Amino acid sequence: MPPWRRWLSPSLATVLILVACSGALAVPAHAADDSNAGQLSQAPTVAPAQLASTMGTLAQGTNDTQLQQLLSQFQSQLSSGNDSGAASTLGQLQNLSATQPGSVPPSLNALLKSLSVGNNGASVNSGLLSSLLSSGSSNEPPNKLSTDMQSLAGLMQYVNSTLASELLQNSSLLSQSGFAGSNGVSLGGAPVALPSLSGSAGISLPSAGAPSLSVGAVSGRLPSIPLTTFVIPLVVAGVATVLFFSRGRVVRLIGSHKFPGITLLAGKDEGEQEVLASPSDPRKRIEFYFGKAVRLMGRRGVPKMESETHREFSANCEGTPERPHVRTITSLYEKAKFSGQEVRSPDADLAAAELSAMGKEER
Repeated sequence: MPPWRRWLSPSLATVLILVACSGALAVPAHAADDSNAGQLSQAPTVAPAQLASTMGTLAQGTNDTQLQQLLSQFQSQLSSGNDSGAASTLGQLQNLSATQPGSVPPSLNALLKSLSVGNNGASVNSGLLSSLLSSGSSNEPPNKLSTDMQSLAGLMQYVNSTLASELLQNSSLLSQSGFAGSNGVSLGGAPVALPSLSGSAGISLPSAGAPSLSVGAVSGRLPSIPLTTFVIPLVVAGVATVLFFSRGRVVRLIGSHKFPGITLLAGKDEGEQEVLASPSDPRKRIEFYFGKAVRLMGRRGVPKMESETHREFSANCEGTPERPHVRTITSLYEKAKFSGQEVRSPDADLAAAELSAMGKEER
């Protein structure tokens, strides 16, 4: 079998195995139940710590004591796994938002109305949140709204990536100095619609009926991720791994004379100095010269793999200018290493002469 086929077959097999494994990692999306048209089959679940951080950011600037106490109580119950208590507290927060709308900041109000608590912890209805943010109004300055949108985007990144992206875009627009004047947002405090209202050109939110995924630390599920997200890195890693373990064959097939830097894969640099002295024993000298011959050929594009015998290495040098010298040194090495015959100084001198001749061969 030609050398390139011996190398290509295991390479392709490895890549195909990696691609097959990556397919098992893809997580299917759960669309809305046909029997419940217009309703999400299951609202996304959010991590308690991320939710607490987002609610704290949205509540900044408010001095309502009752709101602060209920928020602290809700976060504590949710973190401790007291889902029934958290559901009750969430009801109180939603009631406070409805009866005293001025005490709850608009962005926090939208989040509270889209929240629910069940056996899997707190869940957010991304479609409802999108609708509430689009239709709501606020006296908040643009920089506060920008911070709120950024915090909500962080919360929604694993729930609804499209909504998270839109919120980040709105946050960026709000943070720009020219955004207020060009889109009618008054810094003087006049009521304005929250980001993504119809009057803001180029900004839109996903529809309320868009399907969501069950994700988050509490539910134990993963977000739906495109297959290519796994396939491309795995294929690259697989090819790199195959090339690394097959680097000797690659160097041998391509040849160092075509790519000068490729000799680094095979062994020592050309300028590296030999620090070992030649042994005095003839048998050891021949082994020493054989080792130097192997390293020289490695630098010239024909490395000796650890699994190869000295005869296989000699055969791999077929077609190179050094072939006759390698054959002689290999024969002397076999005699010194394996035959048990007496080895004398002339044998070692012959090996040294062949090695010197190898070094003089032009490539």
